[in-house]
Amino acid sequence: MSKILSSRSEPIQGRARLQRDKILKETCSLLKTVGLSELTTILVAKKLNISVGTLYHYFPNKHAILFALSDLWLENIMQAMDNISSEDIEKMQLKPFVSLTVESLLEAYKANTFLLPIVPVMATTPELKSIYDTYLNTVHGLFMGVFERLTIAVSDDAALHLPVIIHQICHTILFNLSGDTASDTRSIADLKYLLLTLLERERLIF
Repeated sequence: MSKILSSRSEPIQGRARLQRDKILKETCSLLKTVGLSELTTILVAKKLNISVGTLYHYFPNKHAILFALSDLWLENIMQAMDNISSEDIEKMQLKPFVSLTVESLLEAYKANTFLLPIVPVMATTPELKSIYDTYLNTVHGLFMGVFERLTIAVSDDAALHLPVIIHQICHTILFNLSGDTASDTRSIADLKYLLLTLLERERLIF
């Protein structure tokens, strides 16, 4: 990790961790309300009622905060993928596998709603390109490994394409959940149907 994107120190005391978490959450909140171009460390410090010097004790600049947020998002999504991978996938039929995948990712998205504004920023900010590439490559690689363990034969072309398209579909739908129970329930059902259709189609094509 570049020094310019590293936090000043890794807080050890609980109080320091709490302050660091407040900075991260407030930054995400501001990303949602004012956008990346208007986001500054001065604004973050003002919203938290702390001095800029105090904020710099944790992060040297705005992009260091954004990098930490991106890293946190990656960590949580990796945990969801690990939860999927840890199951006995080899013995699963496609339908329960799809349910496992969607429910695991759904839990991660719901538990980390405050982090969602960082995801589009990761994709469009040059300073975050390295962690965004790591995010995509890791998720796609984990999906590829999972598909290899399924009772489904995947063609060489699909082995590269399928993880990408499934991740894109999952992220698009889960990212845009409205918070309306009825609407979200329908969206989740549709997502499961789409994934099941894609996997069953690949089985037939092969």
